[in-house]
Amino acid sequence: MFKILFEDDWFLAAEKPAGLPSQPTVDKSRPDFFTSLKKQLQDERGKDFYLALHHRLDRDTSGVMIFAKNREANDPLSDMFRSHKVQKTYLCLCRNRKMPETWEIDNHLAEVRDAKLKKMKMKSTNSGGDRAHTRFRLIEKMKLGMMVEAQPLTGRMHQIRVHLAEEHMGIFGDDIYPCLKTPTAPRLMLHALSLEFTHPFTKAPTRIESPLPEDMIAFKEVLHG
Repeated sequence: MFKILFEDDWFLAAEKPAGLPSQPTVDKSRPDFFTSLKKQLQDERGKDFYLALHHRLDRDTSGVMIFAKNREANDPLSDMFRSHKVQKTYLCLCRNRKMPETWEIDNHLAEVRDAKLKKMKMKSTNSGGDRAHTRFRLIEKMKLGMMVEAQPLTGRMHQIRVHLAEEHMGIFGDDIYPCLKTPTAPRLMLHALSLEFTHPFTKAPTRIESPLPEDMIAFKEVLHG
């Protein structure tokens, strides 16, 4: 059963577990979060229950995702993401480095194919590409790593992962970008902590939060050494 974090007449937010793609993939037999959540809700509330997807998280990222509950909510939710009116905040566990308490990375990223991994990935580029801007804040420094808060101000693929990896601060458990392999993380140690926005219908300031999951809490203890 997926945990519902927020619900009103227009929107529903739920907690995505790590390991599930956000949406259907080419492999139709593979479970995904959106389809599984929709089935859970339709089983509980009737087969006509409406749910629409407007953003995604990487497969191995856990945390909060928000959906439209009716057609009236589709355009406002889509517009909020498109115009960056939703502030996303993530927590990650990454390699120790001497950094200021806050810093920003504002560059351009381009998609490239990694021949060895046979996957698409992002890398910084001096010409072309799309702007990628992330604010970072040091939350806690431990013996073997640190916890960092990341707020992406643009929406590039793998933005937080590549920004940290290119600063030699790869997120533990990353299977695409360089990171320390020891201690061994159970998965990518990246969690979508919260979404904040002005509600397009009620105009109320709204914050939806997904607590740090147990596997990241346990790995954080490992990093204390």
